[in-house]
Amino acid sequence: MVDLHHLSIGAPAPDDQRNYPLHIYTFGRFSVTRGIEPIRFARKAQHRPLQLLKALIALGGREVGSDRLGMALWPESEGDTAYNAFEITLHRLRKLIGIENALVLSNGLLTLDNQHCWVDVWAFEQAVGHAETLLKSPLPNPDELASISSRVLTLYHGHFLGREIPEPWSISVRERLRSKFMRHLLDLARHWEKIGHHEAAIQCYQKGLETDDLAEIFYQRLMVCYQQLGRKSEALAVYRRCRTTLSLILSITPSPATETIRRRLTVA
Repeated sequence: MVDLHHLSIGAPAPDDQRNYPLHIYTFGRFSVTRGIEPIRFARKAQHRPLQLLKALIALGGREVGSDRLGMALWPESEGDTAYNAFEITLHRLRKLIGIENALVLSNGLLTLDNQHCWVDVWAFEQAVGHAETLLKSPLPNPDELASISSRVLTLYHGHFLGREIPEPWSISVRERLRSKFMRHLLDLARHWEKIGHHEAAIQCYQKGLETDDLAEIFYQRLMVCYQQLGRKSEALAVYRRCRTTLSLILSITPSPATETIRRRLTVA
């Protein structure tokens, strides 16, 4: 039986984040560590430099135009005023980080150097890409797939800048990463179902519902998995949870597809 949580314990990161002097965490909460020590921020004085760092990551982190960052952070300023604010804020951010060459400005393009900085978003997308490649292969190695998928789950422990007030530049990337995570869980769970690893599939569907309890497809597949394992009462409990959640939050009833699965359970 494949156990994603068990395999994640002690598993080394593919990018071995220990080798980077700066670590930036954005999933669920925002924090920065230099070496093993977290950088403590004086909230008001360092708000704008940190916003610059967050916006840089949200916009890709590599060769992001200073004008684009200026529009994101100082939308009411124009021309020289916005650029001067950008330069001052970048200087303050460099001092705050304290690692030479972590932020490279060249020809008006700002880059967070990946030789000095480890960013959880980058590691997450790398891990998801690896998992997608494995899932497309004819016979993916179950242990390798479980290990890299555990890495995805370990990295994604909350939405991008989930504790921050949403900004125009953060909303789209937050949704893109959330969708990528949910799609990974669904594809992975379908694979486990296909090869008869229903317990592993159940873990994925449960994690999906922890992330978005309105995603009806996860309720449906979870019911089917429990049915396949002969655990009818648990399958019906999932249906009741689905019905209650949809009713309370959206004032709707489960879809015909969900009701069809429920009917199969009651006549079995």
